[in-house]
Amino acid sequence: MEDPVSFGFAILVGFALSASCGMRIFAPLAILSAATHFGWVNPGSGFSWIGSMPALVCFSFACVIEILGMMIPWLDHVLDVAGTPIAAVAGTVVMASQLAGAVGVDTSVVPPWATWALAAVVGGGVAAGVHVATGSLRVGSTAVGAGFLNPIFALFETVMSFVLAGLAVLLPIVAVIVAIVLVISLVAIAMAVVRWRNRRGAAKAAVSTVGAV
Repeated sequence: MEDPVSFGFAILVGFALSASCGMRIFAPLAILSAATHFGWVNPGSGFSWIGSMPALVCFSFACVIEILGMMIPWLDHVLDVAGTPIAAVAGTVVMASQLAGAVGVDTSVVPPWATWALAAVVGGGVAAGVHVATGSLRVGSTAVGAGFLNPIFALFETVMSFVLAGLAVLLPIVAVIVAIVLVISLVAIAMAVVRWRNRRGAAKAAVSTVGAV
């Protein structure tokens, strides 16, 4: 196995890319595909397909469609619900690509199943968690602004996803720091939104009960 520090750093970079997938599924895939295609990064053995022209075109097209779809208030919720498992898969793939680049192809030391298991748990888990958290925030935005604030929130998500994925390629250490702060902040805000919705629902239920009496 290669340097444990290198392996640990690969996990952190994969963490940043996975968090980016949680906000926009195809943006980090498109950026990683372009970076691989032009030789800026090496995703490791078995993942050279990410940099192929067909993959670059597909990821870029899907990225544009996703961005446009998330700008439509009623459609963004549908994409949120349907996108959770896809975000988990995307997070798993980007994490696995980073791990493969760090551990090489010595399967006698690090078998493929171990790499994919770690990628699924960490990468897929982070991507799905961020996706669910941003979905909760969007529900809160819909409740407060009747859906009119959703395009602004969607634009913020898109920008942050591109910035985080870009930093993961160009300035990995900065990307890791930003990703950690972002994930902690999203979880804290999402939990606050859930508590607010629960209190609001309880208040409405109490008013309805009093009115019925």
